[in-house]
Amino acid sequence: MPSTVAKPRTVRRGAGFDVGDLVVHPYHGAGVVVSRRRRRLLGGAHEYLEIYLAHSSLKILVPCEAAASVGLRAVVGPRGLRSIVAVLEDVPAPSGMSWSARRKHYQAKLHGGDVLELAAVVRDLAARAAESKLSSSERELYERSRCVLVSELRYALGVDAERAAAYIDEHVASSPRPCEE
Repeated sequence: MPSTVAKPRTVRRGAGFDVGDLVVHPYHGAGVVVSRRRRRLLGGAHEYLEIYLAHSSLKILVPCEAAASVGLRAVVGPRGLRSIVAVLEDVPAPSGMSWSARRKHYQAKLHGGDVLELAAVVRDLAARAAESKLSSSERELYERSRCVLVSELRYALGVDAERAAAYIDEHVASSPRPCEE
């Protein structure tokens, strides 16, 4: 992580983001705000958050005034972790839909930015993977969703990515399987 950040901190919901805050971008995952800067773009000056995403060694810029509409939010705290575990350990949703309908459904959940919806997608796709081999597009969606969840859990738990992935596996493995009708 860049040396410009002394110690990441979590922020309360609804608060503005500042340097050092741990945040989650719904598509890119969790990272640390490393700077706030003004940039001129299309004839106007705008303030941007520069976010470092350690899991992908990527820096992204998010306009401050668009942070909420993009879905930028703080990394979950202890209460959020308990809710994530509850979702991961819950019975996977039945998948009576075609793959294209499921994909649209899952993508809508992911783009919403809700960590509990993300955890449900990871749980459901992990259950499908345990039952049968995932198609390449299902596997890609599963890996992308899992990567975003791992990136957040590594900050929320204060562990590395491998331990965060193992945490997901532990809780998904303990979830009951849906009853066959």
